[in-house]
Amino acid sequence: MKRDQAEKHKGNILIVDDVLENLRLLSEILHQHGYKVRSVTNGSMALRTVQTKPPQLILLDIQMQGMNGYEVCDRLKSDPATREIPVIFLSALDELFNKVKAFEAGASDFITKPFHVEEVLARIESQLTIQRQKEQLKKEIKEREKIEQELANSRAFLASVLNSSLEGIAAFQSVRDRQGKIIDFEWLLANHVTANLLGIKPDTLPRFTLLNCYPILRQDPIFNLAISVVENNALVNQELCYNISGSKAWYHVVLVKLGDGFVINFRDITQYKEMEAELKRLANMDGLTQVANRRRFDECLQNEWRRCMREKHPLSLILCDVDFFKAYNDTYGHQAGDETLIQIAQAIFKSAKRAGDLVARYGGEEFAVVLPNTHASGAIEVAETIRMHVRELGIANINSAVSEYVTVSLGVSTVIPTKQISPELLVAAADRALYQAKSQGRDRVCFEKIPLTVEH
Repeated sequence: MKRDQAEKHKGNILIVDDVLENLRLLSEILHQHGYKVRSVTNGSMALRTVQTKPPQLILLDIQMQGMNGYEVCDRLKSDPATREIPVIFLSALDELFNKVKAFEAGASDFITKPFHVEEVLARIESQLTIQRQKEQLKKEIKEREKIEQELANSRAFLASVLNSSLEGIAAFQSVRDRQGKIIDFEWLLANHVTANLLGIKPDTLPRFTLLNCYPILRQDPIFNLAISVVENNALVNQELCYNISGSKAWYHVVLVKLGDGFVINFRDITQYKEMEAELKRLANMDGLTQVANRRRFDECLQNEWRRCMREKHPLSLILCDVDFFKAYNDTYGHQAGDETLIQIAQAIFKSAKRAGDLVARYGGEEFAVVLPNTHASGAIEVAETIRMHVRELGIANINSAVSEYVTVSLGVSTVIPTKQISPELLVAAADRALYQAKSQGRDRVCFEKIPLTVEH
């Protein structure tokens, strides 16, 4: 009976908060939604509890007596046994500095008090989903490594592997010309997975050579890899991508020398690669607005800076701030504020239309747009388009001093990167232009030119 109840739990969560009312409220909410919950009132108790029975996720308050949330999180992330447990910070501190400090400490997410039940549940489930996917990926990787190790350790197991493996396995003998050069490979054997993939019967393969069956493979990298395995006793362990019927198919391929030929072991890892790409996308995405997050912005800016420096192309940056957003939140509530940020993010995204442009949530109600290969005039035009698209959303803001609707102020700057300057100079210039736009009355675009010669 206890086992059946355990299996019904959606996740095992530890809540750490020194305010008993917060503990009671959160525990009741999570219990009602099917989570198994434990709670402690200080950092020391949390660390002992985690060591005794690790939870799947931790909700951690920042401001606590004794050891604060940052210290607890730092201790958890320093321990190999607990560093993979996702931590969501709970705090009434809503400043950008506090959020940045939380993520630097290793937090997976940040929830501002007073919290909304729907937001808490969504963020918890998002982190638990990512954790489950990571565990599944680790399991698949371990299974694949085990099979590869077995194949590499002993050729004596080849026959049994052929009959039992769910992966493709085939063996080939070299075909050489009079000078001893490998010109083809003769099929020796293949298991049913290989035969099914090729659409042939295994017992017919020994009558043919590899290029007899598939002449196109002469231009495929796998053919030259096979020659290298035979001639140099090399081991090939690679992931190869093929375009099959308009779709990408990924295979993990292992080639091992066998006599004057080789054995190939391959596995379809398309689903794994898609999951890997999705995890990477989630890691680079802002959970609320679904545009790039600050981490992805920093990475993109560095990459585009180096590329534009090599190619001597201009790089433009737009920083965008929602006008009077604190007053908007105070009037309409944080949930309405979140919905407004989502709409504004989409309006910005639609305004930066090129594939190389990046829209990111810079922090709070600020957004950033990276525009590679874009001169100042083009960047200003994009910024004006963003400003107009946000106005056209028609989101009422009775506390705005410049409009009856939600508006944005934008700062723009452009530079051709060189070794003498850094990306921080571009960010600083766009930030000053944004400050100028707000100082001049908001709901406008301002541009700051970066001088060609910069004093350090």
